[in-house]
This record gives sequence, structure tokens and C-alpha cells, in this order.
Amino acid sequence: MRKNIFIIVLIIISILNLYADNDKQPQDTVKTHFLDEIVISSSTKETNDLKSFPASVSIITPQMIEGQKILSIKGLSAIIPNFFVADYGSKLSTPVYIRGIGERSTGQSIGMYVDNMPYMDKSFFDFDFMDIQRIEVLRGPQGTLYGRNAMTGIVNVFTQSTLQPTYTKVMLTGGNYGLLRGKVTTSFLIRENLGISLNLYGNRQDGYFTNQYSGEKADKLDSYGGRVRVDWKINPDWMFTYTAKFDTCRQGAFPYGEYIDGKIAAPSYNYPGSYDRKVWTHNLNLSYRNESILFNSATGLLQLSDNMKMDTDYGNRDMFRLNQLQKEKSWTEELTLKSVTPNNYQWSFGAFGFYNDLKTDVLTTLAEGAISEVLQPIFNNIPPMIFRITNDEIPIPGTFKTPVYGGAIFHQSTYNNLFIEGLSLTAGIRLDYEKTELDYNTSMMMNLDVIPPFGPTVKDTVVTNPVGSGTASFTEWLPKVALKYEYEPNGYIYASVAKGYKAGGYNIQMFADVARDIMEEKGKLRERPRPTIEKEQQETILAMVAYQPEHSWNYESGFKGSLIEDLLYAEAAFFYVDVKDVLITQFVESGQGRILKNAGKARSYGFDLGLTARFSESFHANANYGFTRATFTDYKTEEENSNGTEVTNFNGNVIPFAPQNTLSLNLVYNKRLVNKWLDRFNIQTQYNAAGKIYWTEANDIYQDFYGILNAKTAVSKGIFELGLWANNILNAEYAAFYFQSMGRNLAQKGRPFTMGVDLSVRF
Repeated sequence: MRKNIFIIVLIIISILNLYADNDKQPQDTVKTHFLDEIVISSSTKETNDLKSFPASVSIITPQMIEGQKILSIKGLSAIIPNFFVADYGSKLSTPVYIRGIGERSTGQSIGMYVDNMPYMDKSFFDFDFMDIQRIEVLRGPQGTLYGRNAMTGIVNVFTQSTLQPTYTKVMLTGGNYGLLRGKVTTSFLIRENLGISLNLYGNRQDGYFTNQYSGEKADKLDSYGGRVRVDWKINPDWMFTYTAKFDTCRQGAFPYGEYIDGKIAAPSYNYPGSYDRKVWTHNLNLSYRNESILFNSATGLLQLSDNMKMDTDYGNRDMFRLNQLQKEKSWTEELTLKSVTPNNYQWSFGAFGFYNDLKTDVLTTLAEGAISEVLQPIFNNIPPMIFRITNDEIPIPGTFKTPVYGGAIFHQSTYNNLFIEGLSLTAGIRLDYEKTELDYNTSMMMNLDVIPPFGPTVKDTVVTNPVGSGTASFTEWLPKVALKYEYEPNGYIYASVAKGYKAGGYNIQMFADVARDIMEEKGKLRERPRPTIEKEQQETILAMVAYQPEHSWNYESGFKGSLIEDLLYAEAAFFYVDVKDVLITQFVESGQGRILKNAGKARSYGFDLGLTARFSESFHANANYGFTRATFTDYKTEEENSNGTEVTNFNGNVIPFAPQNTLSLNLVYNKRLVNKWLDRFNIQTQYNAAGKIYWTEANDIYQDFYGILNAKTAVSKGIFELGLWANNILNAEYAAFYFQSMGRNLAQKGRPFTMGVDLSVRF
């Protein structure tokens, strides 16, 4: 029924186009209310201007990136209301939460685009920002234009064009904890219509946390990379842009320590954790623009190769080890066509296709401690015989291929000055199709001494080899309608409703438990092993590892405009979200893996608030606050125990891992000097805070509201700039992450006080 309503609205807008009159030409620039910075804000498919977008949107400009030292997507956390990215584990972990909804393991609920190219997996999200023109963060479902997994919002990153005056910039940074960072950017015009840029960077850091078992830093980091971009204005109508990027990192990872009575102990484990990653991206944009239309083709290729090692018992005893290697290739193509006429009626059509090929090799090792303390006790309770495991360790290798492909077609229309001047209506719809496959091949072999009550001991070998495959497909209609009234050039109110969608799929990190369960069953029944499992077992396994899509309906209203002209600007949004089949992350019973699980229904409501004040030409301030109440509304679990079936009701409990409050306060004094020994003096102070964050579905353990104070001061003269900065000045202690595994409480501390010096030269 709701889908039909959206289609009718689209038809009405199209009919109204017959009566469209001329309006002013949409502009491709927007003047931010923070630091008066002008940024290009053109879009290849949006039918609304970004400066009057009928949704919650934050624009991060180059001055903000530099002044607040935003080095990656994790640096955006909390400075945007109701936007939170936890910083823990490794670059593999980039859990993004918007308005209480997100995901910390497989898949994502937010879309990320770089120069119109989608990053199809969170493993790509955490990269170093280099020469950024702007970052847009759109909160709320953006599925109509962006499709799958844009259920809570979109992060759009745009790099600098090379069609600008030639320049070179070198930046060096040094700080405590062995921090050394260098960046070089050079951009030059070959001809008036042809430019090229080269960006190179390198980072190293000794790490913040010491592994008490080895005495070495648990989270040291070395990374480097680069990017080449070419812009060619073929003629007044055609534009060609090609970007290639390489990024590699080697880091110590997963510095988790025991969590006891609210205190986090230092990491202490015998098998060092690490994460090595190499990423290559190629992005080609070809666009055509005349007085009537804008056509754009965005072609992308992303490649990832990584190697993760983890001590999954996180202790000094040699029990469980994990080694995971991923090889991923992602091909994407998007074609868009939209109007750019000065008429009231604006339209956009598009088609999108992708293929994501992922192969994962996993080796889970049950070491001596796990065999004697976990596995052997199971076989001690199988009378009348005694089964003694004779392996020193038991490897459980597995190979998993999870290709995903899909496509979409979409349309959006906007009619401005509908009935009255300033009133506009936007409606869009998208048909999204996706198919995911799973091919698995895992095995486990165990040697046993079988000791009967009478007679000699018999040597036996039990083998299980789960091999199988499965497929799942998903088709979704993703509609959106927004109504906006612009009561002044920089002020408007709006209301919108949109559907969000996160695709389903398969868990692969629980197959060690699957193999072990089958092995236990074989041991109990003393069956001879078979080379493959039965068809019924394959169906059971697929049912165990599959998860279904997550859906949401988002209702939002808000306003943007000046409260006091030339002094105080405000933005506010109020939202309500209904979520069905909400996806949560849980550790499997053994602790040897994480799974996505559908947890019934949930809802989220709250508001975003932003205030920007300009006290003088040099003195600015802004404040961003977000409140979210995201709770389960229909989620119960059942567990069998000695007393029968125990039912736990989580209704009313807060969804874990997302903060209920985010707060950012920023003061900037930026003084330009004339005929002085300095050209510019700048000082910024920033306070970012988040919390309360519940860590469990039971809401019994949480991180309370905490804040981090940062500051930076910089002076410039001619081509030189010198900056001093400090983060977490008050050395606030907080948990960046918490989880339970094998009956133990574990957590990672947030980063401590850090400080450093920046020196940059631009010529």
C-alpha cells in the first residue's frame, strides 16, 4: 500500500512538470556557516541543492579537517550529532552508528562513497584522508539514490580537483608514543584543461598499550600509501576523471584486557594479534553536461588483501588461535542522468550494478589448553568407554567463498514552488536486487584412544568435513517522499518518510563451532566419518549461519535557518525509526567467532541539534548535540538448561554499542594579520563527548557519558605553517569497546593523552 502511494506521488510530480515555469539556476557551491568557507557541492544524482537539502546533512570542509585533525572516518565520530564510530581492534573494525542503529561486524548499515564510487565493505572504510575537498554526512535512509546498506545514512568523500593553480604541500608531524607522519601533495596543470595530482603519505606509531605477557606494544602501526588523480576537460561538455589509490598497513591489533569492576587491565596474551592490509582502488568518472542534462558514468574497482591473527581467548594460556585471510574484489558501475535546467521541475534517473567477490581462508586452532579444558571433558561423559584425545593441537581450516552481485534502477523527482513560492515536493523510488552465495569447505580431524571397560586400547581417528553451498536473494522497493518549505533564502522546514534496508547474508565466523558440534556428535555415536555431510545437515548448517535483511521506516522533520541574522544559525531534526528484523552482533558460544543475528523489532527516536555562532570575523563557535533512544520492542531469547526452557525478555532494553548522547563543542579564533611578522594566528579548542553506551543486550554493563578535550594552535608566515596540538588533554579514561567471551569480560581502553607538532610548507 505504501509503495503504491509513493508511485502515485511520482506521477503527480511528473504531471505538474507540464506547468513548470523557470526558476533560478541551481548553484554548485555552498557557503558553510562555519568559517565562511566556500565548497563545491555538485551532485550527479540529487535533485535538491545541498544547501537546502530536506534531511539532516553535515558538511565537513578542508579547514575543519585540518583544524580538528580529522585523519579518517573515525575522526568524524561525535563531531556530527548522532554519528558515532568506535575506535578499537584494528582497521578491519569500522563500526558506524547513526541514530542508534549500526553494525560492528559483518556488513554495514551505512553507505560510503569516494568520488561517486561505493565502498562495498567496511574493511575499506578506515583509510587516511588525503587532499579532501569536502565530506558530506547524510543521516537517515538514503536508499532511494544509494541503495543497499544505506539504511542509516551516507558518507560522501570528495577529493580535490586538479584543475586549479599548481601547488605542492608537504606536512610533517611528530608526537609522543613514537608518532611520525608525513604527507606530500603536488598538483599541477599540464594544460589549461588537463591536470594531475600525486599524494603520498606514511605513518608510524609505537602504540599506546603494552602486552604484559610479551612486554611489547600491542597496537603499534605502520602504514603508507598514495593516490594519483587525473582531470581532463575534454571539451566544454565532457569531463574525464581517473583516480588510482594504494594503501597498506601493518598493525598490532586487538589490545583487549580483562574488565573487572569497571577497570580495564592491560592486555596480556601469549599469541600476538596483528592485522596487515593492502588496498587498491581505481575510479573512473565520465560526465557530460549541457544546459539541460547532466550524465555521469562512475566505474569502480576495489581490491583488498588482508591477514588477521588473533589470540581469541585473550589470555596467557595457549588455548584458541585464529588466522584469517581475505581476498576481495569489487566491481561497480553506476549510470545517472539528471536535469540541470532552471525549471521548477527537476528529475534524476539511474542504474547501478555490482559484483563483489570475497574469498576467506580461516584457520582456527584448538591448542593444548582448549583440548584439555574444553573439548576433553565432553568426551569424558560418554560411558561405558573412555575417549582420550591424543592431539597436541587441533587445526580447523576452512575456505569460504561468498560472492554477491546485484543491480538497481532508481528515479527521483523534485517539484519546486508547488502551489506557493518556496514549497517543494521530492519523491523517489528504487528497485534493488541482490543475490549472495556461500561455498564452504571446512574440516576437523581428531585422534582418540578408545579405552573399553575390558580389552585393549584402540586407536581411532574422527574426521568431519562439512562441505556445501547455498544461495539467497533479496528484492526491495525503497521509496522516499520529502516536503520542504523555504521561507527565506537560508531558512526552511521539512518533513520526510523513507524506507531503509540492510541486505541479508551468511555468517562464516562460526564454522569452527559447526565443525566441532559435528565432531562431538560423531564421537558420541562412534560413527565412522564420511567425506561429506548429509543433505539434511547442509540444510541445517545453512539455517544456522544465515541472517535475514533488516528493514526500517524513517520519519523525520526539521528546520534550518538563522535565529539571529549574521550571528546565530541553527539546524534541528526530529526522527522516529521503526526497525524490523534488527541485526545485532553476538559472539558464538565458544567465543571463537562473531555472528549477525536477527533480533526481532526495535525503534529509535530522538533529535539532532546544531548551532553555529559568529561573534566576529575572527571568532566562531559551534555546538552539535544528538540524543537517541533506540530500544528493542519485540526481542526474546530461549535457552535450554536443567530447569527446562528459560525465556529472557529484552523488550525496552537499549540496543548495545550505540551512544544515547553525542556532543561536540568547538571554539575557533582565526586572526589574519596585515603587515605583521605573522600572516595568521589560529587556535581551536574542541570537546567531544558520547554516552551512555550499553555493552550488552541485558543493559547490565555500560560506559557512562565521557568527554575528550582537544586543542590546536597554529601560526603561519608565507609558505610555512607551524602547529601544536593535543588530544584528550584531561586524559579521560573510558572503554572504547567491551565484550564477553568464554565467561570472561574483556574491553579496550580509549586512547590516552597525546600531543605533537605539525610543520607544513606550501609552494
